[in-house]
Amino acid sequence: MTRSRFSRRGFLQGAALATGASAFPTSAPARGTAEPSGSTWERPPKQHGNDLNLIVIVADTFRRDNLGIYGPRWLESLETPNLDRFARQSVLFEDFYAEVLPTIPLRRTLYTGRRGIPAIYYPQHENVQLPGWHPLYYEDVTLAETLTESGYVTSLISDLYHQFKPGRNFQRGFQSYEYIRGQEFDAYGTSPHGLLDVSDIVPNDYLRGSPGLHNFLSQYKANSNLWKQQGESLAQIVAQTATAWLRENFRQRPFYLQVEFFDPHEPWDPPARFLEKYLPNASGPSYIEPPYDTLELPDAIKQRFRANYAGEVNCVDTWIGNLLSQISDLGLYENSIVVFLADHGTLLGEHGQFLKGPDKLRRQVTHVPLLVRTPTQDFAGKKVQGFIQPPDVVPTLLPLLGLKPPARATGSNLWTLVTGESKGDRDVVVQTYGWVGAVRDKEWSYTEIWKPEARQDKYHAAPGAPLAAYKPQLYNLQQDPQELTDVADTYPDVARRYSAKLKDYIASGEGKTEGSFNSKASFDLQEGLYAK
Repeated sequence: MTRSRFSRRGFLQGAALATGASAFPTSAPARGTAEPSGSTWERPPKQHGNDLNLIVIVADTFRRDNLGIYGPRWLESLETPNLDRFARQSVLFEDFYAEVLPTIPLRRTLYTGRRGIPAIYYPQHENVQLPGWHPLYYEDVTLAETLTESGYVTSLISDLYHQFKPGRNFQRGFQSYEYIRGQEFDAYGTSPHGLLDVSDIVPNDYLRGSPGLHNFLSQYKANSNLWKQQGESLAQIVAQTATAWLRENFRQRPFYLQVEFFDPHEPWDPPARFLEKYLPNASGPSYIEPPYDTLELPDAIKQRFRANYAGEVNCVDTWIGNLLSQISDLGLYENSIVVFLADHGTLLGEHGQFLKGPDKLRRQVTHVPLLVRTPTQDFAGKKVQGFIQPPDVVPTLLPLLGLKPPARATGSNLWTLVTGESKGDRDVVVQTYGWVGAVRDKEWSYTEIWKPEARQDKYHAAPGAPLAAYKPQLYNLQQDPQELTDVADTYPDVARRYSAKLKDYIASGEGKTEGSFNSKASFDLQEGLYAK
C-alpha cells in the first residue's frame, strides 16, 4: 500500500487550507487576535402563521446519488427504501448545493438563512481550525428563535458533537435540546490506562503510517463501548430519541423539531446486518475510518470503505424510516412541513480520494438532496430545477408556515421555483471549504484558492506535511458530469472567466459575514464598571 500522507485530525486542524497561520494570513491582522467588541441582537417579531408544524431532518455526509429518485445510484444495489418513499411524496430540488463547508459553517447558514461566504477565520479552542468554523454570531437570528417568538414549541435532537462542544451555541432559540453523545472524537468514553487495542479496526502497519489515527480510533472505541449499550448505532439512538419526543409533544401544536444525524459521516461502522448486504462474510480489520489524503490503496481496502459507507447509508435510511413511520402514525403528515436534506456528500474513490476536503469541491461532495413534503401534496413528486443553497432554506420554509423570515437573512424564498412563478435568476452557485472556492453552472465547474492575500503556489495539506502545489481545476459538466477529468490546461480562457465569477461573488459578500460573539450591552456595562 503506497501512502503519501495521512492525518485525519491534522487535516482538519490546520494549517492546511484552514488556519493559514503559516501559509495564508487572515485578511485583517486584528481579526483572529482580538474578539469584536460586541453588538446587538434584534428579537424576532411575534407573528401568527398557519400553525403548521415543521420537522427538519438532516443527515451528514449523505450523497445525492444515494437516492434512486435523483438518477443512477453510485452503487446499484444500495437500499434506501424509506427515503425513496418519502421522496415520492415530496418536492425534490434537483440543484441543491452546499455553500460554505464543512459541518459548522454550513449549519450556521442553514440555521440562520444568512450567507457564509466569504468565511472568516477565528482561532478556536479545539482541533478544528477553519474559516467559518465558529459559534453563531451574537447578531444572528435563528430559525428556532423566530419560531419560538411565534408561539412554536421548539426542540433540537442531535448527535453532531461539533454543535455541542464547549463554547458552541447552536442550541440557541430551542426551548429544549438533547445531545446524543459518542460520535468521533467526542470526549465521552475514557481509556485511562492509555491507548486501546484497535487491531480489529486497522493493522499495526497502517497505524504506524497514520499519525493521530490511533488516538482517534481509541477514543472511538471508548465511546462505542458506552453507546452500544443503548443501541446498534447512534442513528438508532437519535431516531428513537426523536420519536419519543414526538409521542410526548405531538399535540403541542405548532412545534418545530430539528433532528441532526451525524451518520453516515465517518467513522463508517455499520452494524453487521447492514454491512452483510454489501460485503457478505466480511472478515479482517474493519477499516471504518477512510483517509483524508490521496492514497494508493489495495482494491480490498477500497471495497471495504465503500461497503462500510453503503451499510451506513442503509442503516441511516432504516432509522429515518422509523422516524417517518412515527410521523405518519401520529397523523402529523396532515399538519406538518417535513424536510430531509444533507449538508454535503463524500468521495468514494473518485480521483483516488475519499471523504471531503478543500481540494474535493466536486459534485460528489457539494451536490446534495433536498426533499420538502407539504400536507396538501399539491406538488408531490415534482422535480424542481434551479440553483438553491442552504442560506435559502430558512427564507423558503418560513413562508410555508405563513411567517416572514428574519430581516437578517440573506437567502431567498425559492418556493417560486416549485410553483412555476419563476425559473430562478441564479446562473452560478459558489462553495468554499477552507481557502479553496468553487463556482459552477450547468456547463462548467471551477476551483481555485479564493483568498486574495493567500495567492501562493503552495498550501499546507496537513501540519508538518511537505508543501504541495494546488492547481486550479476545471471540469466540463456536459461531457464529464461526474467531474473526473480536469481540463483547466485545455481551456485557460474558460478558467479565467470562471475565476472572475468566483472572485465577484466573494467580493459581493465582504462585510456581510462578519459579526461578534458578545452583546454590546454587556460590553458597555463592563466599560462602565472599569471606568468607575
